Amino acid sequence: MFKPLSYRGNADLLRALVVGCGVVFGSAVAMAQITGEEPSPPDSLIIFEPAQPLVQEISESAIKNAFGADILFSGSGWGFGAFYHRKVFENGTLFANFGLSGRRNTDELEDAWLGAIPVVSSKVNRLFMIPMTVGVQYRLFAESLQESFRPFVATGITPTIILSTPYLRFSEEGVRYYEFFESFGYTETYFRWGAMFAIGAMFGDPAEGSVMGVMMRYYTIPFGEGGLESVRGLPIENFGGVMLTLSIGKAW
Repeated sequence: MFKPLSYRGNADLLRALVVGCGVVFGSAVAMAQITGEEPSPPDSLIIFEPAQPLVQEISESAIKNAFGADILFSGSGWGFGAFYHRKVFENGTLFANFGLSGRRNTDELEDAWLGAIPVVSSKVNRLFMIPMTVGVQYRLFAESLQESFRPFVATGITPTIILSTPYLRFSEEGVRYYEFFESFGYTETYFRWGAMFAIGAMFGDPAEGSVMGVMMRYYTIPFGEGGLESVRGLPIENFGGVMLTLSIGKAW
């Protein structure tokens, strides 16, 4: 039979266990930390980062399309039009545009009266042109200039509709004046081929969704057949010329 331990024996055993645990725990701490090393941060400071940015930016290279309106200025007055652009390769864009403007080759000032109506005594026709251009636009200096200024050159073919409406008609009965809207009931229509060359620049960042630009276009649109008169005795043989364009639109 075993002899029970005395109270003093129990106390000595408890003291021995406490000392042993202290030695083991101290050795473990000494082995886990090297002198001079910063302690590891607590688990509560772990930071999780998203695999993708929460806000994604749209780069200029992702913009493929643009559409908008043109305001046209030339020696024949002003006009309006529209354009569409489609990016097809690096720095290269296919475009299509059309415009509507009047056409004349000299100043046309009212210098006479027909009853109560002031008229241009030598004017026989009102002429209008609708150039429709399809071509290629190439951006210049893309590597050295910022996106906010993008100069370019462009060229294309220009099938053109030319409209002629009567202004004054002389006959044995006298002179007849055709009012503006009335004259469209007597419209004569012509179709001619031409070409366009242009230089210009676009402004602003297309990634923001808008485009704006200015352009100087040069058209060559031969008419042939002796030309077409706006003013008597001064037929227009080429409906081309220089046209300045202000473009405003949207990109996506």
